[in-house]
Amino acid sequence: MLNKVLIFIVFIAFSCSVSAQVSVHFIPEVYGRSLDGLMNASIMNAAEKRNVRLLVTVTEEKGGKILRIMTPPFTIVPGNNGIPPAAVRSANVQMGNGDMAGFIQRNGYFPQGNYEYNYAVVSAVAIEEVIVEQIFEQEVLPPAPLDLIEPFNEDKICNRQPLLTWQPSMPNIIGTMYELLMVEIKDRQSPVEALNYNLPIVKQKGIMTPMLLYPPSSKDLIEGKRYAWQVTAYKGQTIINRSEVWEFKLDCKEEEEPAEDDNGYRDIDDLFKGNFYIAHGVVKFALVNSYDEQPLKYTITCITDPKQKTRSLPKVKLKKGKNKINIDLSNNFSFKDGYSYILKASLPNGMSKSLRFIFKDI
Repeated sequence: MLNKVLIFIVFIAFSCSVSAQVSVHFIPEVYGRSLDGLMNASIMNAAEKRNVRLLVTVTEEKGGKILRIMTPPFTIVPGNNGIPPAAVRSANVQMGNGDMAGFIQRNGYFPQGNYEYNYAVVSAVAIEEVIVEQIFEQEVLPPAPLDLIEPFNEDKICNRQPLLTWQPSMPNIIGTMYELLMVEIKDRQSPVEALNYNLPIVKQKGIMTPMLLYPPSSKDLIEGKRYAWQVTAYKGQTIINRSEVWEFKLDCKEEEEPAEDDNGYRDIDDLFKGNFYIAHGVVKFALVNSYDEQPLKYTITCITDPKQKTRSLPKVKLKKGKNKINIDLSNNFSFKDGYSYILKASLPNGMSKSLRFIFKDI
């Protein structure tokens, strides 16, 4: 009896040791959204070379068992191992009988739901011999549209090197980057055709923020030409989201009124660095609002005389996209000529920025 207990303890200890030496790496928030993504897993092997199979079972909280995938045998070596393409192509996929399983089989992607992904590395000889089993959970939500902001669709602009902005991809996935593609639209082409067939004027990958300053290496836009652009959100080699294709035209001839002096609208991020600027009765700055229209929350405090109170500040409404803010203080008796002030603004993304200015009467 004692010998049997010892054998059992040794077997358990050996199993735990092997399990600790092999692990599965899978990112459900990226790859758990589609049928093809399930094989984007890797196996870390700290033990010796061996032949295994990968068994993947997916269940949903309400839909029950969705599918089961079993690969043919393949070899894992010490280190990090991807699933061999041959094993992926030859894998046996068994779909469940429910409506959700049928939807996934027809469309290839997972609808909204709470999913559990069970990854088991088993012996190639006996599938009942489980080397390691790991469970991943993820709530799959439909991605919000990746909306472009500026230049607006079918807009006419007069900037040969425009600032390009778009809504951040949601839900937010750590490590998401953006690719922006822009092409010229030829005669009798639709924007989509142009994007698919024409050589890109701008093709920028690895963008980490939802905006792109026009690249200095790209040729300036040409008067009278139409352009199409699109933004893709991705992580690694996987596309997470993609915007619609928008178009705009470079047209300076139709602007009968003189353009407002852009030098007066310094970006709030530049002003945030701490440099003073002189406000001749009006505080001017620019910011991008990627959210819905809303009031700008801000305060102004006197630096020269901290006891001085500022009252009756103008209300400012932010539109979606790029905003050129004018805060007219010329008739506000709270402000003194030559005094220094600091404006603190709460931005729609939750950040706070401040800018310093010297007020001058006009």
